[in-house]
Amino acid sequence: MGLKAIECPDGVCHSHHGGHAVERTAMREVLQEHGREWCERLAERIYEISVDTFTQTVMPSLHAEGWQRRHLDWEFKLADENSEPDRTLVDGIINATESFLRSSEVHRLFIQELVEGTLEEASDEHLQRQAVRYLIDDELLSLLREKKEDLLDRCASQLLESAEGDFEQAHTAAGEGLDEVQRLLTNHSEAL
Repeated sequence: MGLKAIECPDGVCHSHHGGHAVERTAMREVLQEHGREWCERLAERIYEISVDTFTQTVMPSLHAEGWQRRHLDWEFKLADENSEPDRTLVDGIINATESFLRSSEVHRLFIQELVEGTLEEASDEHLQRQAVRYLIDDELLSLLREKKEDLLDRCASQLLESAEGDFEQAHTAAGEGLDEVQRLLTNHSEAL
């Protein structure tokens, strides 16, 4: 899990990015006592407070003529007289950011990831995480590197019809697809 409220190196749990220090066994006992549902409610409430605070303090600054908006105007040259479409895009992105943060799906995924990651971090059982990391780093990525040309040719052959017979285009798309798969695997491994 990439998201967690605590980090527990060497059996001592710290709040994310430092702070408190608690023995892993004590943290595990407290989490078991409170239960998953309590952790989810706590995370949900903190998320809601955070989004409300962001919306009430940061969003008005981005819409107003404060330093944040002046910085956007300067960095992206939005003060030019022909930049009304640009300013429309900026306002749309600001509003979409707020909508994203308020989205029930984002809210749910954040809580799920945070609680699962926190419970996993407090447990002593990291074998599954180690197994996944080993399989990705030492087996799958190595296998992809070793079999790269064969994989590219087979994938390009599958794409040939969609590429209207252009093998070069199909091969390029296969290479981009393989790069994306390697990035996804690497990102997943690093998030563990």
